[in-house]
Amino acid sequence: MQLLSSEQLGGLSDIITAEQLGDLRWPLIACSVLACAIIIERVLSLAYVHISNHQRNWLKLATHLLSQQGTCSKQNNCFSRSRSLSRKAICLLLVHKNQTKPLREEIAAVWLRQQQHKLARGLKALHILALISPLLGLLGTVLGLIEMFDALALSEQAVNPAMLSQGLGTAMYTTAAGLLLTVPALAFAHGLSLWKDRIIHELETTINQANLMIEGVDTLADDAKTLAGFQPQNPSKLEPNAA
Repeated sequence: MQLLSSEQLGGLSDIITAEQLGDLRWPLIACSVLACAIIIERVLSLAYVHISNHQRNWLKLATHLLSQQGTCSKQNNCFSRSRSLSRKAICLLLVHKNQTKPLREEIAAVWLRQQQHKLARGLKALHILALISPLLGLLGTVLGLIEMFDALALSEQAVNPAMLSQGLGTAMYTTAAGLLLTVPALAFAHGLSLWKDRIIHELETTINQANLMIEGVDTLADDAKTLAGFQPQNPSKLEPNAA
């Protein structure tokens, strides 16, 4: 099913590329280019982080590292080699496994805030662009209307509907262009922010499980193994009946 006809698509392209946008066409084009660059960079970055975190079960791998002596503490390039934030978080806790649990939690909280700032990079700028774009469009519309009425005031000919419709149409182009930029920018800004919050929540869960693992609490036990611990042992065989 064709949602837009060729004429409608041509009209949208005219809104974006025509000189009818007036003097504000370059600020609008600059905002659109910056928004596209931020969206592409953030999507690729968050997708890379998400895939690398789910590439392996790092907590199961950490159980083997914890059973050995001198794992990450003797590897200076442990963090630089790792591509997963989950593995970095676990490795950070293993480096400080001899510290107390509250101190490890403080160290992990500082590291987690740093990663949160890195993952949120560019999202505030995208929000600002989404707020500026409709204002630029509205400003272009107002300036276009002012120019139209000034031209009508200086004109000695009778005002006809064709002159008004052409001037009003030209003035509205900037508002349409600003809204066309605002809607996807705002949608991506909120969507990427939710994606970032999900990654941070998963990292918090991993850090809490790793902290409990260092304390000797196994949070990765299968449900069958967990239930088996509550089941009574196999009853001893009944005494044989007397002959």
